[in-house]
Amino acid sequence: MRFYQSPFLFLTPLFILGVLFGELVSFSLEWIFLGCLIASTLTFILTKNARLSTPPFAATIVLLGSVVIQKVRFHENEISDGVHSRVAVVQEVDQGDKIWKKHILSIESEKGGKGWTTIDQEVVVYSQQRLREGDVILFRSELMPIENSGNPGDFDSKAFWRSKDITKMGFMGAEDYTLVDYRSPHWITSAFSATRNYLSNLISSSLPEEEASLARALILGDKSKLSGETRQSFGNAGAMHVLAISGLHVGIIMYLLFFLLERGHRWISRRLAVIITLLFLWVFAGVTGWSPSVLRATLMFSLLLLGQQWARSGSPMNTLFFSALVLLLINPLLLFNIGFQLSYAAILGIFLYFGRIKELVKVRNRILNKAWEGTALGISAQMFTIPIVLYHFHQFPNYFWLTNLGIMCLAGIILASGLVFFAFHYVPYLKIGLTIILGWSLFALLKFVDWVDSLPYGVAKGFELTPQEVVLFLVMMILLVSLYQQKRIRYASITVLIVMIGSWQWNRFQAIEDSEIVVFNSNSPVIACKHEGQVRAFYIGKKKKADRLIEAYEKVMPGAIRMDSLENGITSVKMGETFIEIAKDEDGIWIHHDKKSTYIRMRYRLPEDEADAIIDMPYLENRNGHYNLSKGAYRKKL
Repeated sequence: MRFYQSPFLFLTPLFILGVLFGELVSFSLEWIFLGCLIASTLTFILTKNARLSTPPFAATIVLLGSVVIQKVRFHENEISDGVHSRVAVVQEVDQGDKIWKKHILSIESEKGGKGWTTIDQEVVVYSQQRLREGDVILFRSELMPIENSGNPGDFDSKAFWRSKDITKMGFMGAEDYTLVDYRSPHWITSAFSATRNYLSNLISSSLPEEEASLARALILGDKSKLSGETRQSFGNAGAMHVLAISGLHVGIIMYLLFFLLERGHRWISRRLAVIITLLFLWVFAGVTGWSPSVLRATLMFSLLLLGQQWARSGSPMNTLFFSALVLLLINPLLLFNIGFQLSYAAILGIFLYFGRIKELVKVRNRILNKAWEGTALGISAQMFTIPIVLYHFHQFPNYFWLTNLGIMCLAGIILASGLVFFAFHYVPYLKIGLTIILGWSLFALLKFVDWVDSLPYGVAKGFELTPQEVVLFLVMMILLVSLYQQKRIRYASITVLIVMIGSWQWNRFQAIEDSEIVVFNSNSPVIACKHEGQVRAFYIGKKKKADRLIEAYEKVMPGAIRMDSLENGITSVKMGETFIEIAKDEDGIWIHHDKKSTYIRMRYRLPEDEADAIIDMPYLENRNGHYNLSKGAYRKKL
């Protein structure tokens, strides 16, 4: 493929490579970038057969990505750790019902030893009081670096917040802040917010709570009212993507609207239909709150639609890569966003593999053919998302193809009936009919996902991938389809993919068969004894928090779980041929196994007897020779 035919198939990967390189190096690359830019410009001017695909130009694009990410990461004045007086503006507020509400604050200034210092960074602060977006506060509470707990299978919160360029967090009580001002949002933002609240209230007053919470998530992008059971069912069934408005929703809306407008070709030209569709998509993005996933999907589909209308001979792949480059130029941190990765990986899989998979089976029946096309679409979308899902979530929904088939049918009905319901809710009898259709569609989706979740062997757990494995898998998949005619590359790609998948499965089976004792990093003791396919877990204090730790652990170390509260006295555990004795008193917990002893120190008092290992709870001081759980979970192989 020639460079000038699809330039962004080359430029975007080079820019991405530069972003990754810029994250690795600690020194500024600005002057090197300027040198390469001058060299590539001179090469282009002085060389008779100048080509933009020359090495100097490629190096310039790579360094451009590095410079852009370094500009985002660079802050002239960093936020200090500890307790300081700070002035901040509330940028984002979690609308959930949790006791501690999450707030994203933009720090504008901080008081230090030399007076007030201008700051331009964001932090995440949890407070029991819910502030408003736009509130300007003077607060004084401790900020600390965001660190991972170090527990097996736990979510990588440090990487998640770093992808938003947030590295500090804290907790803020009612006495820690003072409201000093309020900055009203732009009138357009206020209008969109008012519209969103009005539509949300309309849904709440028309549907039962369970269906209403799902409707708000699917149509308005508000997941705050979803129950934990619904989230877990959708996750196990491989349908979490439908709960966040993204490419699926925007694509369905674009297709439905453009389909209806094209039917009126006598009155509406194709160009006008494109313009109306684009305007509606961007209004929809505003009403749903301008979330990153909606903006990403809206821009991507807008460019694809424009590319098909005004450059029909152009490559959809080139347009896709161009949209990614535009987004990354605006915000290179999107590269580390899970939604960004999954969205583009799914579309890339559809572009590269959908046609090939669809042709594998010839179906004459029209209805069955549509069902097969939907299945092929789901499979092709998963071809590139599989390693990303395994890397971030450590589990894979085995019935994803079945889930996607149901979602493709029901999501379209829900979105279409929801939008028509909003448009005609003031018509009494029509509103009743639309409410019935919308309600039953949501009910059917909930029951369908619950059914898929209940199927045996629905979720395969125990996958732990490295970033290098994810990148290698994606490269092999691209090489396989793009250079399929070259036998050596085809066979080499297939061989590497088979070896990688076999390695993942082998490591997963090893994780299932492993035996170990784990003491989790938690302020209340949580202990797991794993032997092959069984996990016996013991906890002190709140079971809900222990459940979260064990559920995350089970994603990487699968097994049948049994939870028990640990009381004072001796508890004997028999797992296969292994015997474990756990003795608890007010000062600590003894764990005896294989003639070895481990002591978990819960108070400042040291054990009277000798122990092979002493583990200190995370709130205790660090002592030489002891393992403090603040470093992460303690794991001992049996």
